[in-house]
Amino acid sequence: MSISASHRHAAILVAALLVPAAADAHGVIGARFFPATISSDDPFAADELALPTITIFNHETDTNFDYSKSIFPGFAIDLGMGYDDAHPPGGAHASGFSNLDVSPAMELFRSPEHEFIFSAGVDWEIGGSGSRSVADRSSTFTPTIKYGKGFGDLPDEMALLRPFAVTGTVGTAITSTNSNSVAWAGALEYSLLYLQNNVRDQGFSNFVAHLTPIVEYSFTSPVDAGGGGETTGTFNPGLIWSGQYTQLAIEAIVPANRASGNNVGVIAQLHFYIDDIFPDTLGKPLFGGKP
Repeated sequence: MSISASHRHAAILVAALLVPAAADAHGVIGARFFPATISSDDPFAADELALPTITIFNHETDTNFDYSKSIFPGFAIDLGMGYDDAHPPGGAHASGFSNLDVSPAMELFRSPEHEFIFSAGVDWEIGGSGSRSVADRSSTFTPTIKYGKGFGDLPDEMALLRPFAVTGTVGTAITSTNSNSVAWAGALEYSLLYLQNNVRDQGFSNFVAHLTPIVEYSFTSPVDAGGGGETTGTFNPGLIWSGQYTQLAIEAIVPANRASGNNVGVIAQLHFYIDDIFPDTLGKPLFGGKP
């Protein structure tokens, strides 16, 4: 696929997203709160700041920031960039800023009764915007669909499974060099807060009640016509603590196969809910008022 066709497809998808679903507070659908995932994209369009996200894996340390700004209720644009420091075994040390990512996203459907959300967007990695030593010169466009589903609608005999929820994303990464791939990621989480408040009072302390055990996954599968290698990815088990204004998360990074890496890594993030910290200024959509 040519890069001009990639531009057209990305533009068509963005244009198709101009009718948003009604938005709610960050991560909340019905009785369910979804914490912000750190190894995969979540399906919410909100005012948030991740600063920093630190990843140590495969002889590389990445320090990233992401800022998501709501333009109108249900539609937000995320800006992301970082600094990479790589020490490959037997290779030269390389460091510098990664390419800028621009990612508009639109919430298309919400079902509070079924704790379900569906959204779509496009991730644009702007080739050449980062340091030549670590960043690709070619751009990548990734049209993506995203979803979240809580299990709070399960019957009473399965009440202890109600705190479970899943999120997921599927996207096709399109590059100017035709090294295309499918990116698929997601999370399985168990909300202790949901268990405490909506299933059965466990007597948790306030700190423990705000913990969410989680396992995320993130994979890339090449789809080049001539064969572009094997699927690579990781499983990321960890914990998220979510407060009213901030969130702390830490996960291990476990390679799924030898092609994905040889050692276990770690990812950690400090996350700010801008819509709660500054509800009348920075946390408000530019157009359309509060959701």
